[in-house]
Amino acid sequence: MNPRIIIIIFGTIIVFMICLFTARMYIYGLNAGNHVTKSIWALAILIPVLYIASFASTKNANKWGKLFYNVVNIIAGIVFYLFLGAVVLGIVSIYYAYKGIFIPNLLVLAIISVSLLAALVAFAQARYIRVKKYTVTLPGAPVSWEGKTAAMVSDTHFGLINYKNFAHKVVDKILSLEPDFVLHAGDFYDGPFIDTVPITAAWKKLTAKVPMFYTPGNHEAYGDYRMFIESVRATGATVLENEKTEYEGVEIAGTLYHPGKEPHDIGDTLKALHLDSTKATILINHPPTAFEAPHEHGINLIVSGHTHQGQTWPFRYITHKVYGKYDAGIHPYKNLTSITSVGIGTYGPPIRLFNSPEVVLITFKIA
Repeated sequence: MNPRIIIIIFGTIIVFMICLFTARMYIYGLNAGNHVTKSIWALAILIPVLYIASFASTKNANKWGKLFYNVVNIIAGIVFYLFLGAVVLGIVSIYYAYKGIFIPNLLVLAIISVSLLAALVAFAQARYIRVKKYTVTLPGAPVSWEGKTAAMVSDTHFGLINYKNFAHKVVDKILSLEPDFVLHAGDFYDGPFIDTVPITAAWKKLTAKVPMFYTPGNHEAYGDYRMFIESVRATGATVLENEKTEYEGVEIAGTLYHPGKEPHDIGDTLKALHLDSTKATILINHPPTAFEAPHEHGINLIVSGHTHQGQTWPFRYITHKVYGKYDAGIHPYKNLTSITSVGIGTYGPPIRLFNSPEVVLITFKIA
């Protein structure tokens, strides 16, 4: 079955359950009358229906379909934080039930207000791009690499939500850092069908000034994979699909997306690339899931994305459980360095709480 269909089915079930639970808790907490109760239940049923319809609208979407998709995702973001408020309300309800008294309406309204405020902050934070700066020693690199910089981004997720304006915003942010080159660690596109020309136009502005090296992630495969890849190639970027290239005396390689903790075939892929052991090597690998094989093949630096570090609180605790310390930031693994970006775009609702989108600026030193 198509991965995107699986995601839609699973997502719909989750949204339906969240809406029912949220509605039930607020009806109970507010001790709502019959009219209000019916309205809340109606919304709890309508929102999952709209969620399904929004995905149907993504195929060859016109401007109204795009607007509908955006509105539904904004609603979904608000519902998510109302759901977190409902969880808090459920815990509070247990306490008040134990005491044998009703929950004050003022407290319920306060929980709703805080939930809506969190949603507002999350929408705003998703648009604020920060810069993370790291210094990486690159043994074997030419002397000219001393002080050289690379801007690294991942998970731009260009699509019906992050579209033309966001593409120019990201490109302008990268160019303002004046990097020597750019690394893109996958999920350039989000998946649904879009006209890629406006995105390509924005990134041509970047590649006209600095070279860019890109390896696909998993989301490119949720749409027309070949169209998406050729679109990125049309920007002037170097696309690495289980391939390598050389940039000013350093090899840059890219391996295609492999799910799992330590994919057995990434070692075979690196072996087939015939990496030059006398040169420093940078590897672009979308998920931060494979380190031992790259270490054995002499990779010096791995750049990844994929995790979004959960994208919004509290999902960061889940990604940390899955990927460990490699879910975000810079970390050593034996003789190599791993950098995982939390991403710059969003998947699903355009929300990021306690997790700003980022451009990573890497400054190189030679051993």
